[in-house]
Amino acid sequence: MNAPQSTQTLAALFDLPADDRYAYFIEASVRQGKVWTLAGTGGFVAFRDEDGRDCFPFWPSPELAEALANDDWSDCKAESLDLDVFMDRWLKGMARDDRLVSVFSAPDGTSIVMDPLELLQELQEARG
Repeated sequence: MNAPQSTQTLAALFDLPADDRYAYFIEASVRQGKVWTLAGTGGFVAFRDEDGRDCFPFWPSPELAEALANDDWSDCKAESLDLDVFMDRWLKGMARDDRLVSVFSAPDGTSIVMDPLELLQELQEARG
């Protein structure tokens, strides 16, 4: 189990540009073998992009996910997903259902929003 991240470390990670947060997400997810999302009484969180497509956010640690558990998501807790399950079931299923992935969303609303199969390919390449 990883040690909890300090508030200062979380703030520094959220301050990184979205591209750098994306690279961190890939590296940390492969190293840990997990990703995190938020889930509440209504299920897993999602939001709609400007084109009305569902976007599901994922983070590289529970602390980073729970930092966004406020407002509409205040009842949510971080939930881990095994990386193999995330890659084989979630990303492929999201692609089939025409949904997008939001990678490492920050409190300011920035993230990398992408096709799930692109993320799948990046994770597969990072694993070697």
